[in-house]
Formats: sequence, C-alpha cells, structure tokens
Amino acid sequence: MMSGHWYPGSMSKAMNQLREDLKAIDLVIELLDARIPHSSRNPAFYDLFKHKKHLILLHKADRAENKRTEAWLKYYDSLDAEAMAFSVQGKHYLDQLLKFLKKEEKRIRSGRFKRPLRMIFVGIPNVGKSTLINLFVRKAVTKTGNRPGVTRGKQWIRIMPNMELLDTPGILRPKIDETTVRSLAAVGAIPAGRADIYDAALWLLSCYLEQARSELLKMKYSLCETGPAEAIFEKIGLSQGCLQSEGQVDNERTAALILRDYQNGSLGKLTLEEAPPVN
Repeated sequence: MMSGHWYPGSMSKAMNQLREDLKAIDLVIELLDARIPHSSRNPAFYDLFKHKKHLILLHKADRAENKRTEAWLKYYDSLDAEAMAFSVQGKHYLDQLLKFLKKEEKRIRSGRFKRPLRMIFVGIPNVGKSTLINLFVRKAVTKTGNRPGVTRGKQWIRIMPNMELLDTPGILRPKIDETTVRSLAAVGAIPAGRADIYDAALWLLSCYLEQARSELLKMKYSLCETGPAEAIFEKIGLSQGCLQSEGQVDNERTAALILRDYQNGSLGKLTLEEAPPVN
C-alpha cells in the first residue's frame, strides 16, 4: 500500500500553474468527493485560496449518505466556509449551484470592469470536474473518463454568456498516509498501479461491516451470510466468477470488481468519513 510522499512531476507543475492562474480568477469552486470529504481535500489549497471567493462542492452526493453529507455541510458552516452538496444526477443540485453562480456573476458585473465571471474548478483526480463542465455546456467540450488524470493541459470554456471557466488537471495532496490512500483508492482517485487494490477492497468491505451495512453486500452479490472482510471477499470472488485457472479466487479481479461497484454506486450509499463534531 502506497503511503508517504507521492507527488508526480506533472502534479507539481500543475500546482505551480494553478498559483499563476488564480491571478485572473474571481471564484474558486473546489470539488470534494462527498464520500471522503477529508481525504479528497488537498491541504495545499487552504492557504492558496484564502484570499479568493471560494465554494466547496461535495460532489457525487448521490452516492453518499444524506445524513453524513448534512453533517459535513454543518461542519463547513461552522468554519464560515460556503459549501453545498452536488450531483450531476439531480436537477435540484444544478439549480442551487446556478443560483449561486448568477449571484456571483452580478457581483462581478456590478464592479468597475463589466466582464464575465471567471471561475476555476479544482480537486483531486477523478472527482468529476470534467463531467460537471459537460453538464453546464450540454456537450462534451472536455475529455472525460472513469480513470484519474484524464484531463490534460489548460483550457478556458465559456459555459454561459457571462461566465468563463478554466479547467485544470486533478491535483493530489503531496503527502498521503495509509488510511488516506485506502480512501482515495476506494473512490478511484489514485491511478492504477499506485495503490494495493486488494488492501483497499478489504478495507472497504470492513467499512460496510463496521457501519452495519452488510445487507448492501448481500443484496448486490447474492450472499446468504457475511462474516469477516476476508471471508466476504472470497465469497464475492467465487459468486462473481473471478477465478484463476486452477479455480482459486483471483484477488486482483475481485478487488477491481468491488471497487468498481462502489465507485459507480451499485453497492448503495456509504460515506467513508465522518464530519468532525461541531460545538
């Protein structure tokens, strides 16, 4: 399992470019994964955005538990940070975001310079930035995919007559501990080969057990009973036909299947991180 310092040259370069790009930006929209708000937030962004108008979007909220998402929103509110839940699957989410953006657009256009609102989306790889942009413009103007690191380079996009967006590559935090690695691997934010997916899948199954959500696993994989994470993993591999030539469970294929099912929401809603308590 990868942990410690991990910061590819491409991400270091993207971070330096982001510092430069912010000079022309009116609004920073930071996308976090609603299932792992803490692990999906790059701490390097804290100081970087402190002098910019800043909105936190808990993206993929349709795959997170509603009560826990509300708890995270209350936590951000206690920090005087503007935050809202979001999913491309719900029109009401988009309406709420558009209302916020139109308010910001009026703020900019009422100033000295009558120009469009200039925004930037930032976040870790595979958090859904390109998908959200495509939702705005109703066509695939950016390259999207289900693997981290698809977006390359820099491009300005006119998403509305008076709103411009600068799309950027995903940037992971420079130092990642073991728990964070598992969380990021569970949601697909770490490129293939950079994390032990067997370890991540076992950890994910243990989260379902610890939160008493094993019925979701039973329903998805037609299991009669559960047990410890290792036993569940074995049963899933057998029931789904993820076998090696000699009939043993193929750990890599089984782990990939479990992680994929969690990432696309077919394992039900499960938030992996609790919000800090609010006094």
